Amino acid sequence: MKKIISILAISATIAASGCAKPPSKIAPVAVSSSEYSGMSCQKLNAELRETTDELAALEKKQRDKVAGDAIVVFLILVPPSSMAGDYEAEISLKKGEVAAIERAMDKRGC
Repeated sequence: MKKIISILAISATIAASGCAKPPSKIAPVAVSSSEYSGMSCQKLNAELRETTDELAALEKKQRDKVAGDAIVVFLILVPPSSMAGDYEAEISLKKGEVAAIERAMDKRGC
């Protein structure tokens, strides 16, 4: 019995390590603000709005993946995102873009 419990505990640990990360735990990548340096404040505001909307949509999809992983791991010990992927790279990039746009806005005094 102890052997079965040990095997289940190890399997659960391995399976959980492949689960999708919550969006709040995904760090932004470095994006240069120079890409946005030639834009007016109006254009920067529009770009920021668009990028934050895209980020919000990706974060929702990622939260859905996290929830789906939790349910499926509980049932069969294999997180679907380990096979199908998640949105971590896209979220990381969008977070970096938001930070770069905000830096460009600060430099322009927007």
